[in-house]
Amino acid sequence: MKMLDLFAGRLGWTKAFIARGWDVTAIDLTEPPELPQGVEFVKCDVLQLGAMRGRIGVKAQIFGFLHSWAPDFICASSPCEEFAVHGMKHFHPNPPYPEMGIKLFNHTRDICEASGLPYVMENVRAAQQFVGKATHHCGSFYLWGNAVPPLLAQGIVKGMTHDPGNKAQYRRRRGKDPFRDKSKFVRARLAAIIPPELSHCVAEYAERLLGHEQTASGQGPIPSGLSSEGKV
Repeated sequence: MKMLDLFAGRLGWTKAFIARGWDVTAIDLTEPPELPQGVEFVKCDVLQLGAMRGRIGVKAQIFGFLHSWAPDFICASSPCEEFAVHGMKHFHPNPPYPEMGIKLFNHTRDICEASGLPYVMENVRAAQQFVGKATHHCGSFYLWGNAVPPLLAQGIVKGMTHDPGNKAQYRRRRGKDPFRDKSKFVRARLAAIIPPELSHCVAEYAERLLGHEQTASGQGPIPSGLSSEGKV
């Protein structure tokens, strides 16, 4: 099976799907430092996908570019910075209107809806007042889409990680701060990385959904962790 990761960033969604045997096409303006095996990176502005809607229709354009990547599932985490300040009125009493944030979110949602594929989009809680109520949330990660798992953990916050003993710890603990000496922009991007607890949950749910679809079509279920070609 194959996942399309829009606004892939530091591959928070991608790494979980890859670990479970999926192939991934990751799309972003900046290539991540490392690309795991099984990832095809495409340097692209997501706004350019489906840009010809006025001439040939958004669905025709979307089906055109999706055909070359042939995804079974879509994940997307459009930039949240413009929305996030609206949730911090104590520090930002008069935040600017998130024009670009809304444009990116709605354009991406158009792509996902027109594709007819199962999808999940992630952003911050404050985005809801501009793009509509989220389907569900996992701690501070809010999710929209037709393939959001109905059950999600709620103890996860942005900037958290887990030690080998599976005890939640903040990345900012003394001596374990990957944000230290990094620019404000880089720190924000690192803090927004999709945690493995969430990405694996979504990937597992995607496998269940697609397995059910395969069963309905008479091809039989796809075991968890396997692709449609039987790859582990």
